[in-house]
Amino acid sequence: MLEQAVDEALDNLPQHSPDRTRLIAHMVQALESDANWVELYGITGELKVPASDDDTTPKEVLTRIREVSYSYNGSHRENVIIP
Repeated sequence: MLEQAVDEALDNLPQHSPDRTRLIAHMVQALESDANWVELYGITGELKVPASDDDTTPKEVLTRIREVSYSYNGSHRENVIIP
């Protein structure tokens, strides 16, 4: 789900494509550092990525990830929320 959101966002921001792996790793690290997202995900299907101190990710990339972060898993709608 994270990879799909990042890939779709970077389709429109090709200059940031080399950052793909770092962006995904950063979001995974944020999820691993704070387990509060688990309950919300279990109830609503929303994956709320905890805020972090990453000031290396350009704001336009985070904004685009937020915009495209809806995906479908069968008939269940999932949403990746980036603070």
